[in-house]
Amino acid sequence: MPAEMDGRVVIITGASSGLGAQLARAIGAAGGIPVLAARRAERLDALTQEIPNADPVVCDVTDEADRERLIDGVIERHGRLDGLINNAGSGATAPALRTLTGTFANVLDLNLIAPFALSCLAAERMRNANGAGGSIVNIASVMGLRSIGEIPDAAYVASKAGIIGLTRELASQWGRYKIRVNAVAPGFFASEMTAELGEDPEQFPKFLLSRTPLGRGGRTGELDDAVLFLLGPGSGFVTGTVLSVDGGMAAA
Repeated sequence: MPAEMDGRVVIITGASSGLGAQLARAIGAAGGIPVLAARRAERLDALTQEIPNADPVVCDVTDEADRERLIDGVIERHGRLDGLINNAGSGATAPALRTLTGTFANVLDLNLIAPFALSCLAAERMRNANGAGGSIVNIASVMGLRSIGEIPDAAYVASKAGIIGLTRELASQWGRYKIRVNAVAPGFFASEMTAELGEDPEQFPKFLLSRTPLGRGGRTGELDDAVLFLLGPGSGFVTGTVLSVDGGMAAA
């Protein structure tokens, strides 16, 4: 793991399970200080036992007061904020004609509005960090880049396409503050959110594998290096980009 993460304080939302928990482990293993933000306290407690340098915070990122408490607490405890990973998200798999507008709004609230609000709070601190700036990584999705007819989810697709556009806009606005904003667009990984696909990425449904040039789903840990790269100094001239980690699905 890159040594450049030593001492860097990075918030990961949705850190209690799935890709968020895996990214927290990777940051901890690389010497960083992962701030674990999620709603499920018992999951956070269990993960903290695995990552000795972790800082768990029970937080609902859709709640304004919780977002402010999260950012303020990190500055109070650590005196700095180097990175933010906007990972928390959900979907509402259903045909568009069966999707309630309230359900659609709830998905956008978690997947798009909360990352925007949290990024703004983080950027306020980063731009005042003695010129050090910081790095924000948004977890998008291959479904924000292309449609997959067998998985109808208008709310999720709209939110992930939106986070890609937001990434580029914030990168354009905040570069002057040395704040880099990038996105990672994962393909299909075995996780809690994709549990119906199974645990073996080699055995994902044929309709997914047929769209993936590498012929399999993502394996545990294959997202780590991409995110660590975007967080660290090795990507110091990279901002406003979307890095696909999807086995080629977006290109197929």
